[in-house]
Amino acid sequence: MWYSRGGSQRMALISQGYKILAEYKLVQEQLKNIYAIPSYASGLHWFGVIFVHSGIYAGGVFRFSILLPDNFPDEESLPTVIFTMPIFHPHVCVESKCLDLTPFITDWHKDQHHIWHLLRYIQAIFADPEGSISTGKSSTGDLVVLDEVNNMEALNMLVKNRPEYIKRVQEQADSSRLHMCDKPMTDDPHYIIVEPYCEDRHLRFMNHLKSPSWREATCEDGSPPSECLGHFDFTRHLEEEVASRRGKLQRGNLPDLQQEARCQVVQ
Repeated sequence: MWYSRGGSQRMALISQGYKILAEYKLVQEQLKNIYAIPSYASGLHWFGVIFVHSGIYAGGVFRFSILLPDNFPDEESLPTVIFTMPIFHPHVCVESKCLDLTPFITDWHKDQHHIWHLLRYIQAIFADPEGSISTGKSSTGDLVVLDEVNNMEALNMLVKNRPEYIKRVQEQADSSRLHMCDKPMTDDPHYIIVEPYCEDRHLRFMNHLKSPSWREATCEDGSPPSECLGHFDFTRHLEEEVASRRGKLQRGNLPDLQQEARCQVVQ
């Protein structure tokens, strides 16, 4: 039996597609408060968004894209993570908005690494920025940090002037919430859309899901209805955010989100 070159390429693309679907399944099972999905146009381009609920970036809603290498997952070159908006962080490049993955991983090995590992790393750099730049402690107990990072200004400010760093990143977090419901920048149907909470619409939708007509139309042999992959409401995230922010920072002043959340989201 023999295959043409075109046939081999098609089989390789099919095999890659199944591997990417397996990666997406792992993402669904492993993570909370961070979401990622392959675009409809290409499995090598993923849309992502993270809701930061604690730490000095608390309240931030940051969108990003993941670009996988053409021969993913078989080649060792790393994926590329690019944020949509500027992020003031030592590991995020000011010009390109790319996240430096090398403090976490230098080469991609398909038997060891998965996309959900990248998402864990994204969560970690926002939850503990000091930890992400630390290489240990000196004999005097001082923090030893990396010599070179993508944003040296952010590194120096975080180490030498933490209150100013907190103020800077909170301004970005506030700005990100103002734009979380902006019109999508693409018409790709898998783009993750964040919508303001509407109680009436939510109740109508839940009642529709419970109706016999919906179950008959979407269920087969007792299987549950398929889930929506690209939309979710934001109220629960804001409630968690408000609860977690209060009293968790020992230094720096943070704005009270309760009134702000009501004004921005509950419309």
